[in-house]
Amino acid sequence: MKKIGLFAAGLLLALPATAQEKKDDFSSFMEEQLADFDKFLDDANQEFINFMRDPWKEFEAEKPVEKRTKPEPVKPVVYDEKKAPKDEKPVCLTIEEILDLSTEEGKQKPVVKVNDVEDITFDEPTVIVKKKKKPTVIVVEEKPGKKPAVEPEKKPVAEEKPVVQPEKKPVAEEKPVAQPVKKPVAEEKPAVQPEKKPVVEVEPVEQKPAKEPERPVEVKPAPAPKPVTPAAKPARKEPLYAGGADRSKIVYGTQAYYLPNGLKGKCRLNSLKENDVADAYEGMYATDYKNLLKDCRQIASDLSLNDWGVFTLLRTVADAYCSNANESVVMQQFLLNEMGYKAKMARKADENKMLLFVATDCQIYGHPYMQQGGLTYYNINGNQPCAFYMCQKDAPSAKNSLQMALQEAPAFEGATASSTHQAKGSAAKVTVEVPKALMDFYKSYPQCDYSVYVNAPVNEEVAHTLLSSLAPLVKGKSEADAANLLINFVQTGFQYATDGDQFGYEKPFFVEELFYYPYCDCEDRSILYSYLVRNLLGLDVVLLDYPDHIATAVRFNSNVGGDYLMVGGQKYTVCDPTYIGASIGMTMPVYKTVAAKVLKY
Repeated sequence: MKKIGLFAAGLLLALPATAQEKKDDFSSFMEEQLADFDKFLDDANQEFINFMRDPWKEFEAEKPVEKRTKPEPVKPVVYDEKKAPKDEKPVCLTIEEILDLSTEEGKQKPVVKVNDVEDITFDEPTVIVKKKKKPTVIVVEEKPGKKPAVEPEKKPVAEEKPVVQPEKKPVAEEKPVAQPVKKPVAEEKPAVQPEKKPVVEVEPVEQKPAKEPERPVEVKPAPAPKPVTPAAKPARKEPLYAGGADRSKIVYGTQAYYLPNGLKGKCRLNSLKENDVADAYEGMYATDYKNLLKDCRQIASDLSLNDWGVFTLLRTVADAYCSNANESVVMQQFLLNEMGYKAKMARKADENKMLLFVATDCQIYGHPYMQQGGLTYYNINGNQPCAFYMCQKDAPSAKNSLQMALQEAPAFEGATASSTHQAKGSAAKVTVEVPKALMDFYKSYPQCDYSVYVNAPVNEEVAHTLLSSLAPLVKGKSEADAANLLINFVQTGFQYATDGDQFGYEKPFFVEELFYYPYCDCEDRSILYSYLVRNLLGLDVVLLDYPDHIATAVRFNSNVGGDYLMVGGQKYTVCDPTYIGASIGMTMPVYKTVAAKVLKY
């Protein structure tokens, strides 16, 4: 027994040693794997640099795509009852095409005109119908509640007039029933007359179905976001925020940051020839640049930056760390590639100048572009097409296009700008504080597809102020009355001017920007109205894109009159935030015969 005990004790003593040995083996294994991976990247980077030394291929940038082909109205159109009387018969507007940008197809087939249904036009693809069915079910449950469920029951009540047929049997009894209602009470119990009499008396209830469509369901405003309490934040002591040795200060937004000097002054170009650019690139690879990337990722996380924010941050760093614009472009490509983004520098053919092309996930207007490998690269810093030379190979770390959409509103701090907007003839009044740094960030945005602006989350404090100010005014109102209150606020609470007059170029607004700049135009108002209707009324909205105008159309749950379109088998009522004084359902006379593109997001 002693021998067995000693053997067991030996085993127990050996177990920790074995576990430690396994742990050491695993650590060694991981170190070897990481070392192999680093060597693999080093070899790939060296191969890329060697390829960069070969003669670059000549390309020709494509001409920028301009969003607008015709100027917008110089002044907003004011509703004139003489030209468009309120009792005018509603019109089903025609549709040029439906762009369902929530699907991969992106583009739907042209609409088909149906002569048998009051000349209604609608889209054929079943994909849209499927998309619409789900929201329809949700809206019926959330919005109308029990009322819509009662409507189908009331129709049978009206149709139950044939139920009066049982009364035909006691024809003689009907007279006494009509005269002395109280006398035949006992006799009517077996005949269930008392139950039928309420059914007959329900005839006045038949007015309810007639009134129901005119009296839409009570609106239940969506809960407004909770305000962000600006609690005093203690100063952060990390070197990124407090500074330290071998760090340089940069300012991004309103915040000062202290970044490692590993790349500072390390991108040096003797010329723009291939070998000199490759030497500069190789010199950056030889530095301790990874700590800089780590800090840049931390800044992006702290500020909730999207890919465009990361791009502008890295551009700020490169400008600060380089002595001229050409070197900055080379460093921008290096940093973007190492952060995983597809960016390609180029040498302008007729000028000693470097260009930067960046791949994005959506179309960008007003900037020259080139296509390669199924991707579109835009010259973000230029607006004129030109010939240029470019290395065809991608850096090994460059995997992703820049995502232009916002998942969160960037969390910039600092000074704010206040503005008050009051609707005419209404209690709708909003005073909003907008962060100036956020406005600078949005101003840097290139012009993108409307989806970027329509779907962008709104700054939490702005959203809370805006929604909580208007929610009490629409609470308890019908959908039509609430939608009219909101459209009057957007129509009359903001001054109109075209982007050309205000900026000299086309610039769609994010919601916050309407409360910062003195003027806004039709697409800006449509973006704001769309936001308010979706968040306060919970209704679906589409944009109507005319050749020189933008309006909206809303899918109400109840029967709302006025001009409309049929999209995916659903009725969308026209609501034009730039048709001053016009109620929902009214189309500018000039657009009643113009087909619009329907933009669904």
